[in-house]
Amino acid sequence: MIRVIGFKIVNPAALRKNESTAFAKRLYELHCRIFDGVDEATFYAYVINSPAQWTRIKLFINARGETVGYCAVHRFAKQMRGRPRTIFRAEAGLLREYRGRSRTLWFGFAEAIKYRLQHPLCSLYYLGTFVHPRVYSMFSRYFHQYYPRHDQPVPESTAQFMSDLADAFHLEKVSAGTPLVRKVGWVTRESEQDRAFWQTHPSPAVHYYITANPGYVSGRGLVTLVPLSFSNISLSALHFLRHKVRHSFESSGDIPNS
Repeated sequence: MIRVIGFKIVNPAALRKNESTAFAKRLYELHCRIFDGVDEATFYAYVINSPAQWTRIKLFINARGETVGYCAVHRFAKQMRGRPRTIFRAEAGLLREYRGRSRTLWFGFAEAIKYRLQHPLCSLYYLGTFVHPRVYSMFSRYFHQYYPRHDQPVPESTAQFMSDLADAFHLEKVSAGTPLVRKVGWVTRESEQDRAFWQTHPSPAVHYYITANPGYVSGRGLVTLVPLSFSNISLSALHFLRHKVRHSFESSGDIPNS
């Protein structure tokens, strides 16, 4: 199997017009191998020419020098409930054979940590609209505090805040009765075996996601909020490191007692 061995980080705002056009075309061609349902203009507006105050795009490169995935991270300033809020958002995807190692998660998380350290008093969040159970499962595995989740209800004020944030990003509701399910349009390309795997997955988090958002197969997303407080970042980093250490031991066949 050819593995990811390198990466490149691109600041789209620093590209000249001809460079930006060529970069957008190449990235959209890759995107179309990972997702369906998004036209080139929409992709460009979301990923390359985002209205965010800050954007970086990480490209994942295999041993042949081919770009096999990307993670675009954006930082927005929003005025919500009379207070300034800083919101991180992201779009990410990897070709099917390179999925499963949480590569895209770490890039966005690292950028959020850096911003938190530089701005310790700001009100900071990550807002996702996850269009596949794999991503929600990954977040549920690593993050200490996130909403919604299978094992506790979302506080009413938090649910309203999430709905207001989704509205602020012009994410259309699927129905009034499901305010945290929004129309996104990005459909992950996967085999029938992949889809069956997730539909029968034993994880309570995955079951919750599919029950809450069965329309993900047609590009609907589940609004997910991660408060990026110092405590949540610290505890989540511990979750992440503990999982990685355990995975390393399991891969080597030497599982530590716990």
